[in-house]
Amino acid sequence: MPDVLRSPEINASNKKFLTRAYYLSRILVASTIVLSATLFPPFDSSHLITQPRRKFGFTSALLRWDVFHFANIALNGYTHEHLFAFFPGPPLLMRLFAEAGRRVFNITGLTDRISVSEGDVLLGGAVASLILCDWTGDLYDLTLAVGGTPSMAKLTTLLSLLPLSPPTLLFAPYAEPFFATLSYKGMLACHRKKWIKGTVCFMLATAFRSNGTMLAGFIIWGLFVEPLIQRLAKGKSPIDMTLMTSLFHASVYSLIMVIPFILHQIHGYYTFCTAPSFGRSSTPDYPPWCSAKPFPLIYGYVQKEYWDVGFLRYWRPHQIPNFLFAAPAMMLLLATSWKQVRDVIISATEGWNSANGERAGIRKRLQVAAQQVITCPSNGKVVGAEATQPPRLEILRSFTTLHHAIHCLILSLILLLASHVQIVLRLSSSMPYTYWAAARLIMQYKRSDGGWNWARMWVVYVVTWSFVSMVLWAAFLPPA
Repeated sequence: MPDVLRSPEINASNKKFLTRAYYLSRILVASTIVLSATLFPPFDSSHLITQPRRKFGFTSALLRWDVFHFANIALNGYTHEHLFAFFPGPPLLMRLFAEAGRRVFNITGLTDRISVSEGDVLLGGAVASLILCDWTGDLYDLTLAVGGTPSMAKLTTLLSLLPLSPPTLLFAPYAEPFFATLSYKGMLACHRKKWIKGTVCFMLATAFRSNGTMLAGFIIWGLFVEPLIQRLAKGKSPIDMTLMTSLFHASVYSLIMVIPFILHQIHGYYTFCTAPSFGRSSTPDYPPWCSAKPFPLIYGYVQKEYWDVGFLRYWRPHQIPNFLFAAPAMMLLLATSWKQVRDVIISATEGWNSANGERAGIRKRLQVAAQQVITCPSNGKVVGAEATQPPRLEILRSFTTLHHAIHCLILSLILLLASHVQIVLRLSSSMPYTYWAAARLIMQYKRSDGGWNWARMWVVYVVTWSFVSMVLWAAFLPPA
């Protein structure tokens, strides 16, 4: 009997619907923000200095928070030390699209300008985000690739169009929409064993955000960790020439994908550490990080000195509101990812202990432990028409998503303990695990006793917070 849920017609129809939903979401978010910016006076009016509302309301609404820095870099380059906290991806696309627009308008005779303005790069960034950042097809296919049903893939992707930071994901020229799109493309490529494509996507993602370097874990997992666990589960030796070759390839691919990060550090070093300062001193006055050991990295220094990033440095009383903003997302990500990782650890430990009496010794214990990791049982409550397919619905109890859970857990802990915690509202969009966890809540747990369950609470929270965050963005109020 054919699997109708997997039919190409259903998938094609779902993806077409999701693409339309993506552009509709863009229109709704832009309309809400521009209208709110018109109705509510901004708390900080610095954006009106260069983009007065009477000149062009849309670009005025774009200019908030990090967009100031991106626009500055796009127009003038990395002229100051603190700007190296921002990676070159967004400013580069803003400038490229602005220049392309200027040339088109000049050719058609609408303008005769020889350079681009701040408004041009703002519009260029918004257009680049609109055209290049439709992630719906990749997230849909990725959900299918890890074992989800088409209905879950559709729900997961729809939830991604209700992000926790709509202004930065669906409106402004921020790094996050590009980073999320490239992350999904790279993850999907890795699931399909297309390592070169995955490496290129992750490398481009790293040009937008520093945490793109963590995406190397997906390549290392697919090429080395997963085959190693599978070999152990079959009782084979972990030492194998093919496996060592795969480890070498994973190392090379990982090095390639962090090239943007390395080049960014080199750029900073040659900008501030190889020429005398413009002070009165006759001797060079280099910044302190230029002599840091073992590597003089500008990014870490700037994050600490200018943005107060570091272990528990954000845990201060006046940051409590930001922790409250981030709390629902952080609880969902940490609770779900830790549960999956914990269950795997428990299963592996039980498998190891169950083989204690075997004469085969260590290899037998490793074999049983690896088998437990791969076949960690599903115990979620599946309901509805697809209740006959628990393994495919319970993808968050599956070996195919274990590396996603590990990535989610590590990144969430970093954001909680050593970063600006509210950034999780933006970065959660780049982790498919966010929307798998939310979709799991909605699809697998019934309402009981006429009360509120976690699924309904999450939906109400996301819808309410999405609207509130758009108004806060328009009024130039945190978080961002």
